[in-house]
Amino acid sequence: MSRYMKNRFAFYGIKKPTRAPLQKSWFSTIPKNFTPENKRDLIFELWQKEQREFHYVAMDYIAKWKDTELMIDDLSLLEFLLTNHSWWDSVDTLASNFLGRYLRLFPNQRDTVINSWRKSQNMWLRRSCLIFQLRYRSATNFTLLKGLILESKQDKEFFIQKAIGWSLREYAKTNPTSVKAFVHESGIQGLAKREALKYLSD
Repeated sequence: MSRYMKNRFAFYGIKKPTRAPLQKSWFSTIPKNFTPENKRDLIFELWQKEQREFHYVAMDYIAKWKDTELMIDDLSLLEFLLTNHSWWDSVDTLASNFLGRYLRLFPNQRDTVINSWRKSQNMWLRRSCLIFQLRYRSATNFTLLKGLILESKQDKEFFIQKAIGWSLREYAKTNPTSVKAFVHESGIQGLAKREALKYLSD
């Protein structure tokens, strides 16, 4: 597992089929009267552990939260998780799930967050801007996505180019005509273009 993740993290070697029932049992022991602060403290504690499995447990715990359990102040937690122990496996899960849900629930935060992160020196925050709408389907703000892509299309970073293509490929499931037109108008090339048109005729 460590080699698969390019030795960026320590692992216990517990794969998901084994981990899932273990964490389900552990989740059942979390007190029902846990306060919002308790829950977030637990996430911080798990994220500070060395072994990657703890980070997966933290993300699965967040995924269990109902929309009513998410708070506007969770932005600081989100940014912490995205910028610490960062790699594609955690960032992609957090951006497309946690960040995507957060900005749907608190739409007035969107412009503040995206306008800050799109220019960030942190590549993972920039990637998050590109992929947070992956699950939005017809609710995708394509104008916003196109603007982010045009800003990023010259970025040589593999994970940015991959995110450009992925975001377009996903939206193409809803609006293939617009995606195909944008790909040709925007001049995106290479990996981003291949990913965007993967299931479309060029």
